[in-house]
Amino acid sequence: MKKDLEGIWDSIKFGETVLVEHSSLASPVKGLYHLIEWAKRKGYGVIVDDILDTLYLYKIHMKLAGYDESILDSITVIKEGGKINIGSVVKRFPIEEPSVYEQEYGKIFSSVVKGKVINPVVGFEKLLFLANSKQDLLSMINITLSFCGNDKRIAFYFVNADMAERINPEVMPLLEEVATTVIRIIKEGTSHMFMVLKSVDENLEGMKVRV
Repeated sequence: MKKDLEGIWDSIKFGETVLVEHSSLASPVKGLYHLIEWAKRKGYGVIVDDILDTLYLYKIHMKLAGYDESILDSITVIKEGGKINIGSVVKRFPIEEPSVYEQEYGKIFSSVVKGKVINPVVGFEKLLFLANSKQDLLSMINITLSFCGNDKRIAFYFVNADMAERINPEVMPLLEEVATTVIRIIKEGTSHMFMVLKSVDENLEGMKVRV
């Protein structure tokens, strides 16, 4: 198995839900950039769920870090909230009840999926922050479960664990339970360590990659 990020992405199976957790000080931008780059090389479609303009923040960070942020220009984007368009936006959702979002999202996702799709989700912790009750919080977490097992899709939820834990200390354990693979990004000096904490593939579990 290749001991690099591509080795991790290659080992994740379609139908999985992957949690990529990071602190407020660790940048997930490297992970998202390399994930999209890998997906394009493989010929997979890329559909990004952009929650409250988080993708714009990622694009700015990519540019400042010296990455070619134009990689985001050709991807398909589904937005929930926010006003700034990055990529090709095919649908906008207002911030609504989780049950409404789940029903409508399923319809639009099915209409744009063609072949195998990599589906990064950015800003999910902001939805959790806006939850009005524990019931809403659980409903939002269960949305991640409802799409698990779709063999045309691998979902990657990039989540700021610091923010999620402040919202509710039970959020991260619940997300980790739902996810089939859990990757933690840890900042180490000027580099970042990607650690696979959980995987359905025993050969992948425990793998560490520094980028």
